[in-house]
Order: sequence, then C-alpha cells, then structure tokens
Amino acid sequence: MNEQHTLRIERLAPHESDIVAVTALLNAVYAVAEDGMWVPGTTRTDTDEITRYAREGSIRIARSHGRVVGCIRVTPVDATTAEFGMLASDPKVRGTGVGRVLIDTVETEFAERGFEAMQLEVIRPRDTSHESKVFLDRLYTRLGYVPEEPAPLDTRHPELVPALAVLCETVVYRKPLGRP
Repeated sequence: MNEQHTLRIERLAPHESDIVAVTALLNAVYAVAEDGMWVPGTTRTDTDEITRYAREGSIRIARSHGRVVGCIRVTPVDATTAEFGMLASDPKVRGTGVGRVLIDTVETEFAERGFEAMQLEVIRPRDTSHESKVFLDRLYTRLGYVPEEPAPLDTRHPELVPALAVLCETVVYRKPLGRP
C-alpha cells in the first residue's frame, strides 16, 4: 500500500508519547545519516528540546495508521525567509515520499503566510565525502534548492565544534517560494 494515501500531517502537540517518538526517530535517523561526524555518544536532540519546539508549534509530524513516521521543524528566519530542519522519516517507510510530503507541506504553509524563500542547512564533513550528505545534496537540488558557498562550522555554530569527530562545514540551500 502506498504510504502517502494513509499519511496525515499535523503539528506536533506536547504529548509525551509523540515527543518520545519524535526524539527517538530523529536520534536514530541522524545516528546513521551523520555516522562518523560526531564524538561517539553525541545525539541529535533530547525530549526537552522537542517539547520546547512542540510548545512553540514549529514541528510537523507525518502520521500513518496512528504512528509517527516522519517529522520536520520549520521556523521563520526573518520576515521573508523560513528555514526547515530536523527532517527525518522512519526507515520502514523510506522511499514512499514521506519526506517530500513534509517539505511540500511546510513550503506551501509558509508561502501562504507570505514568505518568499525557504532555506535549510546541511552540516557535512569538510575534507571527505559522506554518502548521506551526497544523497541530501542531490535531493535538495532536485527540489529546487540552490546551495550557497560552504562555510566552516565554527563560524555558524561554534557551540557544536567540541562534539565533532571530524572537521565539518555547513552549506545553506535556498529556494524561492511560489505564490499559491
């Protein structure tokens, strides 16, 4: 069965079971997607952070048959640009379009709110290729996002440097949002 037919996108409410599910999903997906980039034991997030984001209304979840199968966080950067991050889909439904539906949902929502552009940031190893980051670059460019010049991680996120296992850089991808 096609997962998209049973998919429901909603704001994450601060219910403990969903907070735990989103936290576990993000940490599991990022542990694989960023393998080798961080000091062992480093996790992407925790329940306190996800609870805070749920209370501010910045996380959307994809639910299928009552189960959380994906998530994305989106916030305004300024009056014309929004940014998404924390995009993850359950490996059991990967390839069914969950991530694409989440991205489309936040792009549409923010275009309707008058935002002119959407951006995202990818952290990647500076001196080596990382398979999941190559995949993300292809995905985002295929979706119309244009990468800017990479910047050293310490210029944008100096607080993350102590947790790095390898030198990393960040790349911001931007896309104009069409009017609905």
